[in-house]
Amino acid sequence: MSSDMSAREGFEPTRAKQSTDAGGVAPGGFNLRELWAAVYRSRIAVIGIMASVIAIAIIYSLVATRYYRSTVTIEVRQEAEKVLGTEADRESGASRGDSEKFLQTQLDIIRSRGVANAVAQSKGYYRGTNFLVRMKTIDTDDADDAIPQDVRREQVIAALQKGLKVEYSGNTRIADLSFQSPDAALAAEVANAYAEAFIRNNLTRKFNSSSYALDFLRDQLREAQERLQKSERDALAYGRQTRIIDVSNAAGGSSSGASSQPQSLVTAQLVQLNQAYSTAVSDRIQAEQKWLQTAALPSMNIPEVLASPAIQQLLDQQAQLEASYKQELSTRRADHPAVVRAAAQLAGIKVQMNAIAANIRRSIKAPYDVAIARQAEIASAIEKLKNNTLTEQSQGIQLSILRREADTNRQQYDSLLRRYNELNAEAGVQTNNLNIVDRADVPRATAWPKPLLNLALAIAIGLILSMGYVIARQQLFDGVRTPDDVTDRLRLSFLGSTPIVDDPKEEIAIPKSIISEAFGSIRTSLAMASNNGMPRTLMVTSTQAQEGKSSATQALAVSLGRLGRRIVVVDVDFRRPNVHRMFDASNKDGLSNVVVGQLDLAQAIRPASFENVSFVTAGALPPNPAELLSSDRMKSVTADLMAQFDIVLFDSAPVLGLADAVILAAEVEATLFVIEAGRNSIRGVQAALARLDQGGARIVGAILTKFDPSKFGYGQGDAYGYNYSYDYSEK
Repeated sequence: MSSDMSAREGFEPTRAKQSTDAGGVAPGGFNLRELWAAVYRSRIAVIGIMASVIAIAIIYSLVATRYYRSTVTIEVRQEAEKVLGTEADRESGASRGDSEKFLQTQLDIIRSRGVANAVAQSKGYYRGTNFLVRMKTIDTDDADDAIPQDVRREQVIAALQKGLKVEYSGNTRIADLSFQSPDAALAAEVANAYAEAFIRNNLTRKFNSSSYALDFLRDQLREAQERLQKSERDALAYGRQTRIIDVSNAAGGSSSGASSQPQSLVTAQLVQLNQAYSTAVSDRIQAEQKWLQTAALPSMNIPEVLASPAIQQLLDQQAQLEASYKQELSTRRADHPAVVRAAAQLAGIKVQMNAIAANIRRSIKAPYDVAIARQAEIASAIEKLKNNTLTEQSQGIQLSILRREADTNRQQYDSLLRRYNELNAEAGVQTNNLNIVDRADVPRATAWPKPLLNLALAIAIGLILSMGYVIARQQLFDGVRTPDDVTDRLRLSFLGSTPIVDDPKEEIAIPKSIISEAFGSIRTSLAMASNNGMPRTLMVTSTQAQEGKSSATQALAVSLGRLGRRIVVVDVDFRRPNVHRMFDASNKDGLSNVVVGQLDLAQAIRPASFENVSFVTAGALPPNPAELLSSDRMKSVTADLMAQFDIVLFDSAPVLGLADAVILAAEVEATLFVIEAGRNSIRGVQAALARLDQGGARIVGAILTKFDPSKFGYGQGDAYGYNYSYDYSEK
């Protein structure tokens, strides 16, 4: 077996490359051809689903209750027309978002239970069961049965709200109010009743709102009046208590001048004293300056003394007496009586002048003394009034607070009174912002069912269900169907595929048949699968039984034999041997007999009817096939076969559930994996390949057997199709 091991070590199969599909789309991308193939494989279910939903739609359109819809159009303005001119103009300042909210609010009001109740009461739908019968809410046979009043009311309200539909386009202020009913006349009647009830409800709500506002303002006015009276009484009482006399408004003073005048008697006195004190200080300064100037001068140099008429007269007399005295003194002696008399007269005049000057000096100082005394007196009076003024200021602040509170209450009262008078005037004028544009007419055509719409919906639903089924089947039953699945998803080299034929054995015998041509291509792919060419020992296996591995082994042997290679086919499937059937021989005296030593190898090798092809059957079925295949004798038999033949082909048992193929795969140069198209799931094949990999197998590639492209939705014109075949007339 050493030669086999050395050949195995030298054999390296090439790895499969990820390819693009026939449509040029890389694996994992969106592939319309694969999608169509998936739909084609589920065509029966898809046709059934589409036919079912379309049939249901048609039957429903035929048997469904006919409904009629009548529509009334209403203009909804955000504000009503002004009558008095005092109504608030909120519409002009409202934004588009506010207008949208207002219109949506009006639509919700129409849908409200209150409007539905108003419609039922105005039309008498609560009386009896006629309305419910016409709406087909109850059967005619049940109309005579006693239905509780509360239950009947709820049924009427529910029927009205269910049949109502309100909408607007969003670009105008026109709302479409429609009602749907099995009775055409009833549909128009209810639609018009809804419009009228909505308008009445709007007027009622406005009246109730005005009444509520008037009641609220009346209460607010009463409270404001009480607050005003209380605040005025508190201000007056506090003024009397503190005896603060406000002289700002005395003598009818103007409001403009009153703000600059003192606000109390004490303050007025203090201001007056401050003014008098300023005057006294000024007078004192003037008198003081005058006195200081006078006190620094001699008495006879004081201007007031010199300006005195008496002084001037005495000066004249003094001048005359001095002249007379000097004349007498010039002629007489100093003790002469005349001279003495003249001197005495002159001295008397001086005494008089000094006395008059002293009086004038005192008259100048007297105003200064008076000014000092007055200044001191006024300062003393101011000091006395300061304490009274400080006390009065704190009391005045409190009085101002009370008066401001009274003024604020008066303003609130005036504002509330003015608003109350406006609302009282507006309440007597009923304006409406709703107007019926077109009244509802009795409809002639049905609104439901709509056959075309139902058919379109059925087709859409059918397509959705069909695609869901196709996707679910594709995911749940994801089998190996195409060569791309082999290369892209199993990562195996794709060596070729074989079509479905009625009699494989007959096709194999014909050199130019489809099977022969297919295995000729597979043979070439095998030769190019490694750098060393065709493997010397090749095991053929599959995931499960009846996938065509025995036929593939025979066809491959025949194709290789036609090239002049010596080929031997060995049946190592000790579970369900099939080689003897393929070559029309008995299963007696086969491989198992050789391995256990009951038969020579030469006796077990039989020539086939095909050129250069021999075969070895399985022989007697052993109780322990796995032990037989892993024995040293099996290795020796393999080595002997390699010595006699160019290529040894082993037809092995399936991989899943058995260890035979895994054991033998480790002893041969290469393993060829056979997959029946569309039979095995991806996971199943991957599990089988994983077992082979764990056993050390060298998988040279895979072939697809029983591959019919049209069966999987690809068609004969597709890249997978067979368009060129053998002309059997020349056989």
